[in-house]
Amino acid sequence: MVRLIENMRPGRPAFFRLRPVSKTHSPAVLKGEYMELKKKNLVFLGLVLIVLVAYVVWSTGWNNILLLIQQANGLWILGGVAMIVCYWLLEASILHSVVVCYCKSHRFGDTFATTMIGQLFNNLTPSATGGQPVQAYHMTKTGLPLGVAMGSLIVRFILYQIALTLYSAVVLILRWNYFSSLVSGFGYLVFVGFLINTAVMLFLLSVCFFRKFTHKIAVGLISLLAKIRIIKNKEKTIAYIEGELASFHEGFSMLHRHIGMMCSSMVLSLLQLTAFFLIPYFLFRAFHVTALTPGLVVCAQAFVTMISSFVPLPGASGGAEYSFYTFFSPFCPDRGVVNLIMLLWRMITFYLPIGVGLCYFSSALHKIRHKEKAEPKPQGQRPA
Repeated sequence: MVRLIENMRPGRPAFFRLRPVSKTHSPAVLKGEYMELKKKNLVFLGLVLIVLVAYVVWSTGWNNILLLIQQANGLWILGGVAMIVCYWLLEASILHSVVVCYCKSHRFGDTFATTMIGQLFNNLTPSATGGQPVQAYHMTKTGLPLGVAMGSLIVRFILYQIALTLYSAVVLILRWNYFSSLVSGFGYLVFVGFLINTAVMLFLLSVCFFRKFTHKIAVGLISLLAKIRIIKNKEKTIAYIEGELASFHEGFSMLHRHIGMMCSSMVLSLLQLTAFFLIPYFLFRAFHVTALTPGLVVCAQAFVTMISSFVPLPGASGGAEYSFYTFFSPFCPDRGVVNLIMLLWRMITFYLPIGVGLCYFSSALHKIRHKEKAEPKPQGQRPA
């Protein structure tokens, strides 16, 4: 699951290349400005934002937008921003509670920086797959051993996935019938997202409790894919999967030794998800829409999150916006208001983390480069 950065070529700036590494390997020195792939994703997301703004202006009308903004209550909008900040703080607190099980002297400020860097790269990659490699690298640069960094991120991933699946199950039980009558047909996509999250959780639990059985299933699947030429290097893939399974199993073993931390982290994860799901409530109240209760907003946003989980684009672009409009428009007859709130919601929950994450990532790059320049280089080492 956790990969690190390594691609240093003399004569040109290095950039990120993700490849599996073992716990005994040390991360390569970071010298590149940014991943070429991630640069392309930034351009793509910038274009998506332009299209989204253009759509809102076209569908709502510029004069109507200005009027709505003038009538909006800015304190409620600030409340929505406060919720995303709470989401970040809770994420950092949960990760830090895991890290201090390994290293009690680690600073919370470093963990928060790791969290925001993860927010950046998770939003820039499909299905939020790009955050952990860079987070692991940053954690090693703040003084943590590579094994501790990998283990902490694995444990956090396990806890989050369990909390998300449990939260989704409760929401489906309580409010599925109500929302299915409002969004006929489209609502069934919620079950696809829920099944995906459930499958991930069951896979994690199978790895934790039935390691040998999971290993046999994985090897059998890899062998089948190799026979039909989907996988080219069977032995290398099996070796990689075995390393991943071992990492997950070790992470779960750590949970057994810290039951109190696990329980408190699960509670914080549920509070974190609630804070994220409540953001639309503050935005609708800012535009004087009172038909939505906090409970309805949490359920609707949970359904949006379930659907977005299987959209294979950075930030679930397109799917997130469309599902948001579908689940919230029945509560507000003014389409212009819903479109404007959708734009603000996307700015707060997606583009704001990217902007803040870029600041933390740039600061981390500057600190790493400054530290590397200050360190004496071994004699005979050629500059990269």
